[in-house]
Amino acid sequence: MSAEPLYLTIDIEITNRCNATCHFCPRDATPHQGIMDEATFQQSLRRAVEYREVVREVSGLPVTVSLCGLGEPLINRQAIDFVRQVKAEGFRCSMSSNGALLTEDRATALLDAGLDEIYLNISDLDEEYDRVYNLPFDRTCENVSRFAQLAKGKCKPIVILVDHRDDAEHIARMKAFWRERGLEHFHSYSVINRGGALFVEHMQFEQYREMVNARAQLTEGDATPLCGAPWGYLFIGYDGNYYLCCSDWRKQAGLGSVFEHSFLQITRRKLAMVSSREPVCKTCNHDPINILTEELRAMEAGEVSEQEVAELRQSLRDVSAEINDKLAELLDYGERHPGGILPVDADLIPVVVSS
Repeated sequence: MSAEPLYLTIDIEITNRCNATCHFCPRDATPHQGIMDEATFQQSLRRAVEYREVVREVSGLPVTVSLCGLGEPLINRQAIDFVRQVKAEGFRCSMSSNGALLTEDRATALLDAGLDEIYLNISDLDEEYDRVYNLPFDRTCENVSRFAQLAKGKCKPIVILVDHRDDAEHIARMKAFWRERGLEHFHSYSVINRGGALFVEHMQFEQYREMVNARAQLTEGDATPLCGAPWGYLFIGYDGNYYLCCSDWRKQAGLGSVFEHSFLQITRRKLAMVSSREPVCKTCNHDPINILTEELRAMEAGEVSEQEVAELRQSLRDVSAEINDKLAELLDYGERHPGGILPVDADLIPVVVSS
C-alpha cells in the first residue's frame, strides 16, 4: 500500500449491475444486485457532507465523491442528476464507465453537470474487446474518442487498463491507440482478486508457508498491519449499507445503514474487521500480510532481492503506523462528539433497498 492519499474518496455505488461480462470481474460472486434510488442516494450524500466536516476537524484532508461502486454507473438513469447533486454540495466528482453507454447526449449532460474526472475501463481492442467485454468495440471507441474531444478543459478522462494478459507490449499498444484519439492519462494494473471473490492462482495466500513469516514480520513489537483502502476509499453500497471497501464483491462485511448510522459511528467496527482480517481481508491481495507473503515467495523464486523485501516490509509497517495514528485521532474525536463511535458489537441493522 502506498502512502496516505492526498484526499479521501467516498465511493457511492449507484448500481452494481453492469452491461459487460469481463472474466476478470467476478460478477457471479456478488450475492445481490440493484440500482440505488433517489432517497438512498440523497441520504448517502448527506452522510458524505457530514463526514467531510469530521475530516476537516480531524485531518484537514479534502474529500471527493466517486459514483463508481462495482457496476456501470450509467445504467442508473439518475446518474447525471446525481453528479449534479454532488457538485451542488461542493465536492469534486468522479465516475467510472466502460464507455459503451457514453453516448454524445450523455457525455454532454455529464460535462454540463460538472463531472470532474471519469475512469474509462477499456483493456482490449477490436474483436478481442468484443470477446472479453461482450460489448461492441466500434461503439465504445466512438463514444470514448468523442468524449475526449468534448471533455477538453472540463473533465479529465483516464483510461484504465487491466493487464489481464500479463503482457506489457499489449498495454503499450493500448496506450498508443488511445493517445492517437486524444486520451492522455492512463492507469494500468494487474488482475486483482476482488477480496478473494475472483480466483487468481497465485493469490491463494493461506496455503503458503511464507504467510507465517510475513505475519510475524509485520506484527513484531505488537504492531497491527492495516490496509489503507477502507480508510482512504470509503464505500456505500447501492442498498444504502456501508461496506468495508470496494474489494468486498461478495458483500460480506456490512457495517450498517446510512439511514441509521454515520461514517464516524461505524469506525470502530470497521477497524475491528481490518485488524482481525475477517471476513474479507484475509483473502484480499491488498492486505499487508498478503502483500508481503507474495514478496517473500518472489524472493524464494529469485525474482526480487532481500533488500527489496526489506524495503517493502518497512513501507508496510510505516503505512500501518501512520493509519493507526490517524485512526486514534478519529476515535478520540468520536468519543468527544454527539453520536460518537459505536461499540464493535453494536447491533447494526441493515436497511435493504429493493431494486
